[in-house]
Amino acid sequence: MRRARYVSGNLLFLREAPEIQIMTDQPALSPELQAHMERVLRVRAPTGTAVSFGAAFARKWFKPTFVGLERLPNKPALFVGNHSLLAIDAFVFHLLMHYDYGRFLRPLGDRTLFENKQYADLVISLGAAEGYPEVVTALMNAQQDLLLYPGGTYEAVKTPEHRYELMWRHRYGFIRLAAKSGYTIVPVAAVGPDEYFDQYLSGEEVQQAQLTQLLMRMGLLPSDMRSDLVPPLPAGALGSILPKPKATFYGFGKPIDLSDYAGKDITKRQQQALRQKVEDSIDAEIKDLLLLRERRRHSDGLLRRLLSV
Repeated sequence: MRRARYVSGNLLFLREAPEIQIMTDQPALSPELQAHMERVLRVRAPTGTAVSFGAAFARKWFKPTFVGLERLPNKPALFVGNHSLLAIDAFVFHLLMHYDYGRFLRPLGDRTLFENKQYADLVISLGAAEGYPEVVTALMNAQQDLLLYPGGTYEAVKTPEHRYELMWRHRYGFIRLAAKSGYTIVPVAAVGPDEYFDQYLSGEEVQQAQLTQLLMRMGLLPSDMRSDLVPPLPAGALGSILPKPKATFYGFGKPIDLSDYAGKDITKRQQQALRQKVEDSIDAEIKDLLLLRERRRHSDGLLRRLLSV
């Protein structure tokens, strides 16, 4: 048996946890996914100078505030949140949850992104996994904390007018999987990351640009490149690629315990009701965090204000 750490508020809980294993009642994994799972589960929470430096930089640059830590369950959960432009929010949240609060979340990523070996090697080394249903079920059976943004890349390349808007389309798979595994969903809202960047060009404009079209014709870019995978041309602090130092707030909604659904295939109506509950919780947290930010805006120094314009 190994000791597992879970955080609630400012308290650190220790409990006995089973050794990581894939339970026998899950769907069979293909050899490729089995190898991916084994690789993912070998990854432990990263430590060292780079992690310490990254956490220190994130705290200094973004001034993160975490609200509702006392709501965190002392058992593994699926953390579900609103995604921000270029997905930097996921990195900051993932890093600080591990480094400051002792919870190592395994992000679930768009499967197409893992086709890039360099990207896959990087994010897997941080604990990420492909978002295949079989992989998610295996991770839940292995009692892992998971991090998911249902909007995926579609939400991460949104235009400024869609800031703080959930863009989940018709995605219900995470609800079905969490329910059947009897998992707990923790709604997470983020305010600040959607404003790290403005856009010189939107993703659609980048895709239609003459240079992009030329690279497609030359075979340097795929001719069928998905529009939701094309990032905008960002404008960060002083027009650079450095994100603006926007004060960042993360808020946790009340956990949604799905243990009553364990082993069951829930109906479409149940899926819709449960997903709406998650969405409503995130939307409410976003509103509260926006108000909190307004109350604290006067505490920002002149330099931070100038870099955030």
